[in-house]
Order: sequence, then structure tokens, then C-alpha cells
Amino acid sequence: MAEILVRPAVSPDIEILTRFDHTVRTCKVWQMNQNMGEYEINTGFKEAELPREMRIQYPHSPEILFDRWKDFSIVLVGCIDNTPVGYLTMSTLFAPEMVWVKDLVINDAWRRRGIGTTLIQAAADWAKARKFFRMTVEMSSKNYPAISMAKKIGFEFSGFNDNYYMNNDLALFFARYLR
Repeated sequence: MAEILVRPAVSPDIEILTRFDHTVRTCKVWQMNQNMGEYEINTGFKEAELPREMRIQYPHSPEILFDRWKDFSIVLVGCIDNTPVGYLTMSTLFAPEMVWVKDLVINDAWRRRGIGTTLIQAAADWAKARKFFRMTVEMSSKNYPAISMAKKIGFEFSGFNDNYYMNNDLALFFARYLR
């Protein structure tokens, strides 16, 4: 495979990025179980096998990416042969000394080729150069491929938020220290 070049996005990229296939195909999800007692609440997650492959809509609307552009500290684009094949958006506004990955999208034809991992590493390098010490990645509990990738590259489950996205999906948060 050709080398993946990661660079900051420029405004002409936005039109290309919004045309990416943002849907996710999966046969597994993380299912939340919650038990409430008088003095405690127990919440857990388990990997659940789906009866058939499901196509999941992306929780952020790609059409409003241009409108959201100003909310990000950086947008990184992964390119192969000067063609964008993936992107990552990141904010530094959530907590001191921490960066928050809001979007990680790889165009469908290029998935499972290390582009997401390369974008995460480039984002970590960007953050470390600016003295951030922790990175959090958010994703839908239905996005099993992203959950698997996060765990594979050293992120640990660090929380959730029910009805987090505009489509009321549950968000999972995975984090790691930047070394």
C-alpha cells in the first residue's frame, strides 16, 4: 500500500470529506446494562452479537462539517497519492491538558488498512508537541470497528454518556495517556 500522508485540512478538503461514506457496518455492538438500587447504580457494558450485519448511520451529520469546522482545534486529513481517504477532528476545549477526538472517518473503500491508526498517531504527535498529556476518543456504542481499534492501540474505556448524539445514540469514551 502507498504511504499515508497526514496533513492539516484546508477548506477545499471539506467538500471531499463530506462526500465520504460515513456509515459503519457491524455485526457487534456494546450493549449497556444498568441496575438501579436504593443506594447504588451499577452500569456495565457487554459485547453483543447482532443477528445480521447492520449499517449504522454516523452520529454527526457530514453535511454540517463545514459549520462545525470552527469548533475544532485541528482537522487532520489522511491522504494516499494526494487524495483524501480519511479525516480526524479534534478539540482542546473540553479539559485542560487533554485533547478530544470528535470524529474519525475513513472512506469506505479504504477501511481496515491502518489509516485510522495513522491518523490517531498523528493527532497524538500533534498533541504531545503542544504539551497535552491525555487523549480521549468518542464513538457510538454501535461502532464496534472503532471500539476494537481504540482498544487495539492502547485506549481504555473511560466513560459513557447516554443520548449524547443528536440521534440519541449512546457515546462511549476511550482514553490514554500520551507518552
